[in-house]
Amino acid sequence: MPAPSHRFTEAPDIWPPPGTGVPETDMPGWGTTIGRGIRGTCPRCAKAPIFNGYLKVHTVCASCGAPLGDMPSDDAPPYIAMLVVLHVLAFFVVMIFRYGWQPSPYEYGAMLLVLVAACMVGLRMAKGATIGILLKLGLKRAVLN
Repeated sequence: MPAPSHRFTEAPDIWPPPGTGVPETDMPGWGTTIGRGIRGTCPRCAKAPIFNGYLKVHTVCASCGAPLGDMPSDDAPPYIAMLVVLHVLAFFVVMIFRYGWQPSPYEYGAMLLVLVAACMVGLRMAKGATIGILLKLGLKRAVLN
């Protein structure tokens, strides 16, 4: 699909914008959409990044104009990231209490670093995947007047 001839500066009121000729079914399949979100690229075109920093989302995609900033991905990503990271933590807890492993203070420090890194990476990946899912479903943040 050819890229639009102009850059979008603000998110359109409806998606896809009228007159663009982009059908609603122009989104890729679920696996592709979620995979692109996890990688941090636009879930629709995969040509532009989602993030403008660590977790700040671009208002619109610089390539296809998808309204990335209008996706209400505020609460779900932390819960998804915590679910994954707590499973990593559960492994360490089982090793300590079930098998009698007695880590040294340095090993506790290393575990803490692993958990912090997993939280940071998991949160960004979960936010990208959530934006992809919401964009595919067409769910946008409600505009209050």
